[in-house]
Amino acid sequence: MRKNKNSKNKYILYLNASKDKELDVFLISGNKIIDKIIQAGDYKVSEYLLKLIEQILRNNKIKLTDLKAIMTITGPGPFTSLRIAVAAANTLAYGLEIPVVGITNKQGLTNNEKLVKLGLSKLSTAKVGKYISPFYNRPPNITISKK
Repeated sequence: MRKNKNSKNKYILYLNASKDKELDVFLISGNKIIDKIIQAGDYKVSEYLLKLIEQILRNNKIKLTDLKAIMTITGPGPFTSLRIAVAAANTLAYGLEIPVVGITNKQGLTNNEKLVKLGLSKLSTAKVGKYISPFYNRPPNITISKK
């Protein structure tokens, strides 16, 4: 899924899976959020993430090849949700040959617009081929199955 060299890439995809029971997908053009989808209710990031990405692009008549970068919150947050969002962001960035930026939210900001601004400031130094990793503020809490 190579980037179309003739395409005018002008959109940034923002993913935030760092909240319990909420998944945020934003589409950004310039410094402006042009659309956002927030899915709330359960812990099924793996089921919703790609569907929401497809939905926000389709709603705005944008192709994947129109993306110029991807930003995602890398942590802290739910272990599995962060891994899924970071893996999706890295995979899309690799396939499209675009930069990906990770935003570590150690300050505990809850306002996505402020987090987007942090990400936009990091984009100026982002490079294609450099990928991100999740940030966990504690070891995973793995329990024994109740079955």
